[in-house]
Amino acid sequence: MAQGYGAARSIVEQPPRRSGGVTPAPLTGRLRPDGPATPPGSRWNLAEVSVLPICLAAVLGTVSPNLVYQGGLWLAAAALLTSGRIPRTGPADYLAILICCWATATLMWSRDVESSQTAVRAWWTVALLLIAARHVLSSRRRLLLVAGAYLAGAGWTAVQLIRASRLDATALRVSLEGVGVNYTAYCLVTAVLVTVLLMVARVGPRPVRAALWLLLPLFGYATMLTGTRASQIALAAVAAYLVVDRLAGRTWAFAVAASAVLLTLVPFGHLTRYQPQWLANVFDRPLDDLSGRLAIWPVAEASFWDSPLVGIGVGAFPSTNPYYGVGAHSLLLTLGNDLGLIGIALFAAVIGLLIRDAAPGLGRRHGMLVGALIVAWTPIWLSGHWEISPVAWLMLALWSRLPVALLDRPVETPPVVPSTRPARPPMGLVR
Repeated sequence: MAQGYGAARSIVEQPPRRSGGVTPAPLTGRLRPDGPATPPGSRWNLAEVSVLPICLAAVLGTVSPNLVYQGGLWLAAAALLTSGRIPRTGPADYLAILICCWATATLMWSRDVESSQTAVRAWWTVALLLIAARHVLSSRRRLLLVAGAYLAGAGWTAVQLIRASRLDATALRVSLEGVGVNYTAYCLVTAVLVTVLLMVARVGPRPVRAALWLLLPLFGYATMLTGTRASQIALAAVAAYLVVDRLAGRTWAFAVAASAVLLTLVPFGHLTRYQPQWLANVFDRPLDDLSGRLAIWPVAEASFWDSPLVGIGVGAFPSTNPYYGVGAHSLLLTLGNDLGLIGIALFAAVIGLLIRDAAPGLGRRHGMLVGALIVAWTPIWLSGHWEISPVAWLMLALWSRLPVALLDRPVETPPVVPSTRPARPPMGLVR
């Protein structure tokens, strides 16, 4: 998919100039072992290696998402086969498979069968990566490995963007070659979220935590270089949310409700009546209609009402869109056109079950991280294509394992040495 589904649907603007489920055990102070006790090293060769394909997918998710689309099925299969045990799937995993089956069924009435076939493969890829990642991330160490791998890929991307901007100071927007500029920006915002997760999880000694603080301005500056306004708004919203949550606490439920309201009201004709000039002035962008989105949304809404229940076929809308020939650039309009109301319901159920698995009720840190994810991704869902991003689904798998990530390490107690002295006979009467 060198210029495939994700790349073709992610940009409305002209291309920039190139300038260079298993729920973990309850919190009892120590992790529940995955199985019966085995001698050290007897299961390492398979069980520990199973996380490596997921780490590779996490690295490539930002650097070259097309490679993940092409080889993601094989990476998911490798992770499942090397884990050494049968996946214990949960409701979220079953619903992810059901979405893929429904997406495949839309081939029967799709208006663009060729594009639908590409989109169906993408759906199966991200769904199996979600299932494999949730299956493999059964310990804190594996979760931290995947998070670190993602930050490594995002860090490399950020450095490349900074280098490219210095080579051509006149470039308005900077991105990697062959990767959509908006997609790159969304990945960098997600890297900020992963950095916050590792800081909240108190990873490593103090020098490691200090290094994490240094990553925040790196990712923030690289996001600004992309010129993607949704990502800039996402960074500001996350910063504000973290402050409010620290003062008020338990604001994650409000964040989820507000996100659902915005995703429903904004694209369905309500914002198209206005001209948000304050957004048009950000980065001196030439278009005053949200880079064409205010023109696309009414067309996508009309297409949705043509077949509201089952949609017009997954991935079929760009070929019927008279404006620019790109996607709807709205989560609900995209899902509505691709999969209909049935697909919207399935997608919402998967997100809800993954949030439930993240278990915000277990502690304040869980709720804060869930809320931060929703707040950061809401501007992206409102105006971009993130519904079948491999990074998005890998991070959803990561967030669904928050109880594992935030589980404090058990305090080691010295072993009890049995006494070798003979027992003394009882003296007197026990009253």
